Amino acid sequence: MPSSFEPSIRQLRALEAVARTQSFTAAAQELEVSQPTVSNLIVALEKQTGCRFLNRIGGRIETTELFEKLRPQIKAILALKSEVDLVIEDRKSLRAGSFWVGYSTYQVAMLPIARFIHAYPDITVNARAMASLDLTELLKVGELDVAFVTVEKPVEDFVCQTLNSVRVGVVANRTGPLSEVDQLTWSEVEKLRLIQREPNAGTRRIFEAAAQQSCAQPNTILGLGSWGSITSLIRSGIGEGIGLESELMATDQDLKFIPISDENLKAHQCLIAMPPMVDAVCVREMFEISAEIYGT
Repeated sequence: MPSSFEPSIRQLRALEAVARTQSFTAAAQELEVSQPTVSNLIVALEKQTGCRFLNRIGGRIETTELFEKLRPQIKAILALKSEVDLVIEDRKSLRAGSFWVGYSTYQVAMLPIARFIHAYPDITVNARAMASLDLTELLKVGELDVAFVTVEKPVEDFVCQTLNSVRVGVVANRTGPLSEVDQLTWSEVEKLRLIQREPNAGTRRIFEAAAQQSCAQPNTILGLGSWGSITSLIRSGIGEGIGLESELMATDQDLKFIPISDENLKAHQCLIAMPPMVDAVCVREMFEISAEIYGT
């Protein structure tokens, strides 16, 4: 890239919008400009830099490897530019904009999200519940600003704030066959019909890694994406669930958490973001709010 050329904010906004929406039309509508304007901005950017950021294949738009490498930095630049605009317009109190949050377990995420919304009511918060591994992928491509994830250890390549550490174990009916059981061995766990989260979920990955290390072969009969669905099936007598001790709430008096005698069955619940995003005001505020709530 010639050293004298600097991409304009308009060009970067157009490029990011097309890459995210995979549509010149959708990007134009979002940016409130014409479709030819969006196309011209990107053509000029690619011509001036001598770099290809988008491939047009038939009716599809695909991003290049170079764009994917630059996507977090581009998103960070645009977020910081928006913050500069807020300051210039004397709107430091976050009275406009949108914020994208992902979470794997609502018990750890909802209080920080609620407090953020209360503090900044004019920011549009969009929250998505997904498996932890899927959330990290969305962060990498810029579709989320922050994510609350469940992991075995702090996540590499991200700014990671550990909020708490909890045990992973079996969740069962309090009046069922395990009503008198206070702890389980792996050999006892192998005899259970287990209901787990989907394969990309942090809790399941921690559980299955510990089982493999102990040479245990648990019997998983079903994988679900929702903790509410898992507890419903536990209550119906279909089987026992694998979950975090912190996931049982005051309303779950009919269920009990049973630890497994394995020190490896511990999960860390973390708030993470891509490094280029940590100076964006919304991201910084969410980290500060979460630190205050969880004392980290």
